Amino acid sequence: MEDKKKEQEIENLGWQLFQDKLGLKFKSSLTPEQKKKITEVPEYQEYRDMAEKVYAERLIKREKAALNKKYPVIDVPASGKSSWMGGAFTLCFVYSKYNGNFVLRGFSREVEEYLKKNYTHYFYNMSLWHQGANRDIWHFWKDNIGIHTPHRKSRIFKGNDRWKFQVIPYVNWYDEEAEKIANEKILWFKRMPKRWIPEFDLL
Repeated sequence: MEDKKKEQEIENLGWQLFQDKLGLKFKSSLTPEQKKKITEVPEYQEYRDMAEKVYAERLIKREKAALNKKYPVIDVPASGKSSWMGGAFTLCFVYSKYNGNFVLRGFSREVEEYLKKNYTHYFYNMSLWHQGANRDIWHFWKDNIGIHTPHRKSRIFKGNDRWKFQVIPYVNWYDEEAEKIANEKILWFKRMPKRWIPEFDLL
């Protein structure tokens, strides 16, 4: 649902930018067929590209506003070590049992190292930024626990399960008994909680 909402917002932005740049104002709403004749030509792609940049800038502003209002921010210094991995800048939203909610700001490798060194009993959402693009990754503090985002296009998950997060133990799936125990512990969420909950203590 969030991906569809994002796509629609970018499409609306592109359409508005197109009209603003050319000084157009339609007297009445276009039909989908009329609009496609405009948006499905190669020249229109530049407005989609512009819209994606505007969307990313707005997202950054929203997250900064959220930081100022909600959680304390800890800046994690860069180590200065070169690496092909862990080079994306991140805002890492941490939800912990003993330290409450807070945000780590820095590069992904240093942020993950800082978390593992200083905290236990937490889960986090790492919002990664690289060359204007963004993606979110969820992690649990234990390496044997995974957080899976919704499988919207999955053929395995049916109905509402495709739209839910899973918090699930990793096991040897060839061990039927271990798999059965793991399946009994799976937690399903329409949205991930914004705090540590007692159910996580059982994982």
